[in-house]
Amino acid sequence: MTNRHMFQLDQLDLMFDELNRKWKGKPQYEDLIRDAHLAVALSDAGRPLSGDLSPIILALIEKHKHRS
Repeated sequence: MTNRHMFQLDQLDLMFDELNRKWKGKPQYEDLIRDAHLAVALSDAGRPLSGDLSPIILALIEKHKHRS
């Protein structure tokens, strides 16, 4: 098994709480939620994050994946 970082539940809770606070009710919210789930799955699998993902989500992933 590799020594890659996988998201923990508390990190996911914080990330999705922030996403909901800032974006819920706005037109791009559904796309951001989709991108967030995809980005978490890719990150947990040790795969590179696609340039097709929203820069908003890429920044959230970067911010929250290092929190413990």
